[in-house]
Amino acid sequence: MKTEFVSQIWQLSQGPALGPTRKLTPANYRNRLTPETASAGFIALHTAEVMHRFANILFDHPINIPIQTMGGVSDEGSPLNLPAVQQLVEDSFAMISDQIQHLPDAAWAETVTSPFGELPRLQVLMFLIHHNSYHAGQLAQAVKKGRVFGLTVSTL
Repeated sequence: MKTEFVSQIWQLSQGPALGPTRKLTPANYRNRLTPETASAGFIALHTAEVMHRFANILFDHPINIPIQTMGGVSDEGSPLNLPAVQQLVEDSFAMISDQIQHLPDAAWAETVTSPFGELPRLQVLMFLIHHNSYHAGQLAQAVKKGRVFGLTVSTL
């Protein structure tokens, strides 16, 4: 029952998080709210990469994508392959969904090592959901209210 419930929560969290990514276009994916903030496309890519990092922490799933937006990496305004980024975000949500469904109920209470210390697996997944929601809000605002600024260096 617990895995089914967690799966439902994950599914519910996907809509608001995927919506802004689906609204990215070649005309708006470089939008930033300020010169110091990351662009909408960079934020979308970051979200996908973090899901892979957390799949490794939560499920011991190998990270099989290049990491370009984590570890103090700045958004220097380099062009992105927008369709590839959008597909990576979609695939990352699906990958986490699949991993959740293969976990037995009892595993959600198990402790895993995370960047925040030793925590129950369910708590780490809840952080990932929060992370995705936080960045979905940033992305939506950048698309809606942002603009392209001259080349600046920004981090998340």
